[in-house]
Amino acid sequence: MGSGLAGLVAALELAAEGWRVEVLSAGRAGRDGATHRVHALAPWVLLTSPCARGDGPDAFLADLKGRGRGLERAGLAEVLAVEAHAAARELVEMLDLLPLDPGPVTIPGDTHPRGLRCLLRDRHVMLAPLLTRCARAGVHLRERTLVVGLRVREGRVTGVAALARGSVELVEIAADAVLLACGGSGRVFPVATGPRWCRGSGLALGSAAGVLLHRPELTQALPVTATPPLHFFPTSAALLAGRIDVGGRRMPQGLDLDATTTEIAKALQGGATAFLEPAEGGSALLPDCVRECAMFRSEGRVALTVASHHGIGGVAIDSWGRTSLTGLYACGEAAGGVQGRRRMMGTGLLEALIFGRRAARAACRDSVRLGPALSAGELKIPPIPADPAACERALDALLGPLVAWRPAEAVTAAVSEIGRWSVSACGGVDERGALAGIRRQAALAILSSEQTRSQASGSSPPASVAAGGV
Repeated sequence: MGSGLAGLVAALELAAEGWRVEVLSAGRAGRDGATHRVHALAPWVLLTSPCARGDGPDAFLADLKGRGRGLERAGLAEVLAVEAHAAARELVEMLDLLPLDPGPVTIPGDTHPRGLRCLLRDRHVMLAPLLTRCARAGVHLRERTLVVGLRVREGRVTGVAALARGSVELVEIAADAVLLACGGSGRVFPVATGPRWCRGSGLALGSAAGVLLHRPELTQALPVTATPPLHFFPTSAALLAGRIDVGGRRMPQGLDLDATTTEIAKALQGGATAFLEPAEGGSALLPDCVRECAMFRSEGRVALTVASHHGIGGVAIDSWGRTSLTGLYACGEAAGGVQGRRRMMGTGLLEALIFGRRAARAACRDSVRLGPALSAGELKIPPIPADPAACERALDALLGPLVAWRPAEAVTAAVSEIGRWSVSACGGVDERGALAGIRRQAALAILSSEQTRSQASGSSPPASVAAGGV
């Protein structure tokens, strides 16, 4: 489920082992996930791994653990630390990337130079090379097909129920294993950097089926340009070096991106506005699309808002991508626990490659051991709102102020209100209803977990932690 980097890597691995593989893509194959947006969001593709003299997996792991603050799942950060360097080198070749620098650059917050900045050599669709390889390997790509529920029998997933775009008839697809590679929770919130399909399908389907989730409230937000429909990230360097005015006052210098994001979010909640004015000579740090916008050309500054960017929490997995439900696997942003409180910048593609491949290998081994899945089973589907359009509007209003700062009283009120909304009892489903149901279920998973943690700690910590960008 999902045709981003994680899903396509897993599909190729499975096909190479002789399995019949079907990739269900909610949109166009290779373009329905966050991977497709990476090179459009920022000036370059960033890969972060231990690659400089004096650095290595141990130092990389220490930095991951420092950012994680103990909120990662056991064994996952260790896998990332060991495999990151080889994965970065493989991605350069696999996606036909052109490195911009002669060596790694130092990213804010890192102890060693680890950042490999790249461009797409031919400005192709980022995942075009993988789509070609999938076609040659016999992987069946089913586009414009939204997975709306999981079939479960005797504690094992037996397939999915899906909905073709424009149809109201559910399609039943039996499977010995199901892999959630459907992206994160970004579009649960009204302003986000990812595609519209990344609205927490993993959280929604997993929670509806009773799958263990890992800290779904842990999300990453970024300051982005406020002008829709595309919200661009101005880059960490421009934000940290420039002047940011929030509500008519200048933010103090020296804040990291985490604190900057939180302060902007709190100000926006109070009705204030935020603007970025680059430092002298700092305009070159901005992406072309930001420098060319009307406000920057006329005023030399750009209005900012806060966008949901990356789900750090998600479906709980072990180091091989297994979930708590037999036959169900998760990888990429749909999975939670690889990194804890804060995500290290430039690791999203690495996680997708590493854990997509590991989940596929685990599915191969487990399917041989378990044998074919039993047919049929109970359909576990997120409840469909009685009025999908009204549900979407209400979620926008509730979640808009909660992207990066979630006061306990606001979270409690949101959980209570969402829980009161009526759901359809007729059993029918169409695309609009299914999308609204997925978003509602994912929002409840995020906010309920936030509420539980807040009540346990007696405080309202930042909901979302920025870790330096894409």
